[in-house]
Amino acid sequence: MSPAFRLFHFASYLAFRLGQGVMRLLSLDCVFRVGRLGGELAYRILRERRAIALGNLRLAFGTEMSEAQLHALNRQHFQFLGANLLAGLKASTLPQEKIWERVTANVPDERGQSGWIALISHIGNWELYSHLAQKFPEYQFGALYQPLANPFVNRYLKAARASSGISLFDRRNDLLKCVRFLREGGVVGLLVDQGAGYAGLWTPLFRRLTSSSTLAARLSLRTGLPILPIAITTCGRARWQMTISEPVYPNEENAELLTAQINRFLEQQIRRSPADWLWAHNRWKPLRPHFLFARDQRRVLFPPDFDRSTLDPFRILIVSPADAEQAEKTFPAVLAIKQGRPDTWLTVLTPAALAEVWKDNRAVDCVLEWHREESVFSLASKIRSAARFDVAIFFAPRWKTSLAIWSAEIPLRVGRRSGANSWLYNQHPAEPNQPLDSVRMNLHIAQSVGANIGTHLGSVEKPISTTAD
Repeated sequence: MSPAFRLFHFASYLAFRLGQGVMRLLSLDCVFRVGRLGGELAYRILRERRAIALGNLRLAFGTEMSEAQLHALNRQHFQFLGANLLAGLKASTLPQEKIWERVTANVPDERGQSGWIALISHIGNWELYSHLAQKFPEYQFGALYQPLANPFVNRYLKAARASSGISLFDRRNDLLKCVRFLREGGVVGLLVDQGAGYAGLWTPLFRRLTSSSTLAARLSLRTGLPILPIAITTCGRARWQMTISEPVYPNEENAELLTAQINRFLEQQIRRSPADWLWAHNRWKPLRPHFLFARDQRRVLFPPDFDRSTLDPFRILIVSPADAEQAEKTFPAVLAIKQGRPDTWLTVLTPAALAEVWKDNRAVDCVLEWHREESVFSLASKIRSAARFDVAIFFAPRWKTSLAIWSAEIPLRVGRRSGANSWLYNQHPAEPNQPLDSVRMNLHIAQSVGANIGTHLGSVEKPISTTAD
């Protein structure tokens, strides 16, 4: 670590400890109120985070709530987030009896006579999980954790967890120790609401595919121990309700099905207190650069009872060339993109003169026409009204469409580094090592985002190679 980064981390640690020292002087009720005001301030000034949270709320509850209700829920979410973050830090300075007199517990009688796996998440005052050892002294508690980037804060929090009776296991290096701890009767908490990257299982959460870790399910199957979902939700000013659900025992050797079931438990917990979950975290963000699955052969599971018609699709906007011949040369790449993941919904943005060319393409779900006389602002409004697109892929670099898509705030925009308008894109395919014809170049773009182009290369002898991919 460079001296500059080390100095920054140390200054951040000092600010953290100073804030904690100030909170020691205030009552828990006062800290909760201050945190709520801080959350209100964050809601007003953090425009990007507010938009992420609102988009996630629309995904989860858009068919059940009005737009006004979603905005109100988003605001309350920020208020609860600020209040619970500060209250959680304040709790670490209080005697245990002072903490637990603020928490009403709903606990099943049967929790497993030996060890069990606690499914925890960023709901409500999640810092209180580190005090469970005092609430249930009959168990030894542990947690799998990922070290923080700030080594000073990480060292302090590890010491604080250890002093409260929690054994910590590094999820990268200590899995065998964690299994041994469970088999000896311990309880291990695992966060189950974070993305698992490329290695995760893609299964629905609130009707949309997202990468989910199978670790909790694999630990349960390996040890034969039950999983118990836990949530600590806000039920008043500096008051919380802890709910531990009934134990679920693994009944078959299928970690993927159990992971899908865990996602369902998480949904149920969130629905009981939706303002308490961390909506400002972009849980459903597309992975970069390979947001398609086919090239990596990523694992996807739809539970047997899941209604595929309710699936919220991954919406891709294809920007067509303005020439009919060039448009047809994108067809193999468009088909590869369509086959890149099972939830793909393809819309093509095309000049009106080429609309019929695209309407005959079976890989395309929707055709969005634009006219030369349309302004950039009018076209951006049309794109926003058509759908909430996740990605735009440019097969033709044109200023008007590039500016319109940037103005429409499509989060991921894929295009080649060619021309001055390439600064409007935020993902660029690596340039190939040798010149390519139009069909192969379009396939190269599709390959760069995770499509499997092998079946679309036809009789081409040499595969497409790049300097970096």
